[in-house]
Amino acid sequence: MRFDLFWVLMGRTAYVFAPLYLIPFAYGFAYGDSLAGSFLALGVLAAILGMVFGNMGRSHMRQLSVQEGTLFLLAVWFLLAVLGMLPFHLAGLHLSPADTFFECISALTTTGMTAFGDALPPSLLLWRALMSWFGGLLFIVILVTVLPVVSGCFGVDFNVRQARLFSPLWNRMTRPMREMTLLYIAITALSVGIYLMAGDDIFTALILALFTIASGAGPMTGGVPPSPDLMLGAGLVALLSALPLLTLWQLIHRRSGTILTRHMELRAFFLLFLAAGVLLSIPSVLHGARPIAEALGYSFFYAISFLSTNGLMLQEAAPFHTSAALLLILLAIIGGCMGSAAGGFRISRVLVLISLAWSELLRTLHPRMVLAVRQGGEVVPLHSAGRILVLAFFFAAVFSVSSLLIALAGLSPIETITLTVACLTTTGGVASLAHLDTLAALPVWTKVVCALLMILGRIEIFAFFLLLGGLFEDKGHRW
Repeated sequence: MRFDLFWVLMGRTAYVFAPLYLIPFAYGFAYGDSLAGSFLALGVLAAILGMVFGNMGRSHMRQLSVQEGTLFLLAVWFLLAVLGMLPFHLAGLHLSPADTFFECISALTTTGMTAFGDALPPSLLLWRALMSWFGGLLFIVILVTVLPVVSGCFGVDFNVRQARLFSPLWNRMTRPMREMTLLYIAITALSVGIYLMAGDDIFTALILALFTIASGAGPMTGGVPPSPDLMLGAGLVALLSALPLLTLWQLIHRRSGTILTRHMELRAFFLLFLAAGVLLSIPSVLHGARPIAEALGYSFFYAISFLSTNGLMLQEAAPFHTSAALLLILLAIIGGCMGSAAGGFRISRVLVLISLAWSELLRTLHPRMVLAVRQGGEVVPLHSAGRILVLAFFFAAVFSVSSLLIALAGLSPIETITLTVACLTTTGGVASLAHLDTLAALPVWTKVVCALLMILGRIEIFAFFLLLGGLFEDKGHRW
């Protein structure tokens, strides 16, 4: 089996990752940071590595195979983590490789958890935010290129005509890569403007925008001050991060607003957001903790923060009612819309599972009735519904096993559950609900396990089991 196109994808990723080093280099050069030269050298190294990988796959067959796509989905995070670790070690901060590996994986998978106990220099803060931003971009690009080949589009929005948008041919992949990248950059620029209008300075606005638009604004950001303007600005950017960029992409191409009004997942998303905001305000109002208007403001902020899987917290230490904390965990598990950088199980899949359950109930009551699983008025293919069921089973199985493993670190049951959910849904704020704002005190093996879980959560688990299935199949054939 040849893996030429795998090397092309790895090389292209490293080559695109290289220019990110120039941003902290420019910042360090302007403000006299001694790390500026290190960022420049690492940018050159990443570019050279990209060219080497690309040269290794120059004779590729121009069509991505399932095996190549699966291997890329797993390997690319380790490549980027190694490249991302180097600035932290060159800074002379005496950080352990386990901590920097965890930090980079957490940023790249847009989880937002941290293993650092001390504050970082501004250039490294910027670098960590850029890694999170690039991780969100990488996932969106993977969603329209590699993931459809690996998973058969089982998770892509069913309103999208897959045959027209997705292709395993390399020359057809480059156009959606370019267009989704430009759309992501435009939304990022808009997010920086929103934070600036909310009252942040330029550096803070840039850091928060990079984290939030990638759905990675967890404990890494340190939270935002509880001012109405900043809460509104952060909420709007979190909302943007959860919207389906695939649908916005179609909207730009077709220039028709009916796509948004007929979008079943978007309607369900806003209904869930409104319902969650109201429900979260009830405990505060009943216990007299806040006035109604203030309680609604806080509740809607946290509702969009966790539904977008940002997990962005406010800096004031206000305890959550048990029911509110459980609802926030549930929102993180559900996640945002398909086609966004948000994590979680995704609303479109939840809608398919609900439709499938309802159809089976009706089929039991009326055995001769011919029923179909539908979403947004369109029939969902049975193989797509079946794969979503498989994904739900894999998620439950991985959650159960990993929870038992993480519990060996001496964590309480609620800490174990929140940490596992935070990793699998890439929502670092879930761990903050159990006061796990930093994992610096956890054993090294626990950090490694959490990093692997974050990768599984970002690639949506399915690719990992595909790789295992392929390995066992090959061994069976050899036997």
